[in-house]
Amino acid sequence: MTTSSITIDLLPRPASLQLPEGADFVAASDLSDLVDRVLWGNDDHAYSAQARYESSQPNDYEERVMLVARDGGNVVGKAVVDIPLTDNLGTCYVFVCVHPDYRGQGLGSRLYRTLEDHATGIGRSTVMSWTDEPAGFDPAPSNVLVPATGAGAFPRNCATTALALGNGFQLAQVDRCSVLNLATSLPRTDALARAAQETAGEDYELVHWRDRCPDDLVEQYALLRQTMSTDVPMGDLDWEEEVWDGARIREGEERLLRSGGSSLVRAVLHRSTGLLAGHTILEYQPEKPEVAFQDDTLVLSAHRGHRLGMWLKAANLLAVPAVWPEAQRVYTWNAEENEHMLAVNVEMGFVPAGYTAVWQKKEN
Repeated sequence: MTTSSITIDLLPRPASLQLPEGADFVAASDLSDLVDRVLWGNDDHAYSAQARYESSQPNDYEERVMLVARDGGNVVGKAVVDIPLTDNLGTCYVFVCVHPDYRGQGLGSRLYRTLEDHATGIGRSTVMSWTDEPAGFDPAPSNVLVPATGAGAFPRNCATTALALGNGFQLAQVDRCSVLNLATSLPRTDALARAAQETAGEDYELVHWRDRCPDDLVEQYALLRQTMSTDVPMGDLDWEEEVWDGARIREGEERLLRSGGSSLVRAVLHRSTGLLAGHTILEYQPEKPEVAFQDDTLVLSAHRGHRLGMWLKAANLLAVPAVWPEAQRVYTWNAEENEHMLAVNVEMGFVPAGYTAVWQKKEN
C-alpha cells in the first residue's frame, strides 16, 4: 500500500448517522474497532458508532475535533483531539489510529501533525495521548521504556511507541489494565465486602444509584469527581484539577444514557457529618453484554484506612449479576505507582490484561 494519494480532512459531526454524511463517521468508528480487535484479539474494547457519536456531542466541558484519512472512498486513518473548555486550558488529548494495511508509511505522523497544528492554533501547549499493549511482552530492560516515576514499563519496539517518540512525546506514566472474571471471583468478593464493612464500622454506610445520582447528593458527588481528577497518582503529567458541578454530572449521565449505556454507583456516607466520603463507578453497554468497565474509585484522604475502597468496589461488583446478568468480565485501569488500589484489585481477583502508556508532549 502507498499513502501518497491519501487525503486528510476534517470530519464534521453529522446531524445523524442515518444521513449520507454519517457514513464516514461510522467507517471511522469501525476502523477503531478493527484496530482494537487486532491489538487485543477480541471485541471487549469495541464501541458502537452510536456510542461514539453520543460521546462527540457538543457540550460546555469539552470540544472534539475529528480528522479522517481517505484512500479513495475508504477511511484508512482517524485522528481525534479532545479540548477541555473549563479546566486544563493549555492542554488537549489526542488519539490516532491507522488501518493495519497502511502502517509504516508515515500516515500516523501525518494525522498527528495535522492535529498538533490545530492544537497550537488554539493555544494548547501540552498534548497527552494514551496507547495500549496487551500483557505478555518481554520486560527485559532493553525492550521497554520506564516512566520517570520508575513504576511500570511499556514496550519500546511497537508501532505506537515509535509514533509517540517520533513526534516528540515522552512516557509520563504507565497504567495497568486488569480484568476480573465475575463467575470465579464473586464468592471471594462477598467475603471481602463483609470483612471491609466490619472494619469500616458504624461510622459509615453505603448508598447507591443506577444511572442518575439523587438530587440531594449530586453536588457532593461532583466534588468527589473533581477530587478524583488530581487525588490519584498522576505520574509526570502536567494535569490541573478539573472543574465539576451538578450540571456536569447530569451532562455525563445523559450522554451515557443516550448512547444506550448504563452506570452503577456506590458511595460511602460518613454518618456523623452526612457527607459523602468516597465513591466507585461501573459502566456498561448492552451491545457488549459480557463486559463491564470499572471507572473511578476514590476515598477522600480524611477517611482512608477503614477499608472503604474495598467495601465500595466489592459491594458494587456484587450487584452486577442482578443489574447486568450477562456480564462476565470487568476491566479496570490503575497507575502502576498506585500500589494500594492495585493491591485491592489483586485481592479481589483482578489479573493483568495489558498496559497503557500515557504520553505527554509539552512545548518549551
